[in-house]
Amino acid sequence: MKNKRFDCVRMKWDIQRDMLKRFSGMSDNEAHRAQMSEVLQSRILGPFCKKVRSVKEKLTGSARRESSLD
Repeated sequence: MKNKRFDCVRMKWDIQRDMLKRFSGMSDNEAHRAQMSEVLQSRILGPFCKKVRSVKEKLTGSARRESSLD
């Protein structure tokens, strides 16, 4: 068997194990809020998530206005 330099499945397992340790003892809602807080503070994911949220709010708002015209 060939030795891999990078094993993405192993990396996923390691990340999941670390997350379980970090957020153990928290309720699901608390863990979700903590994770989202970290994501929003990320210099890569933060701006992306904020942009997606902004677009989603615009689309949801416009859909509500259209349905209220009926």
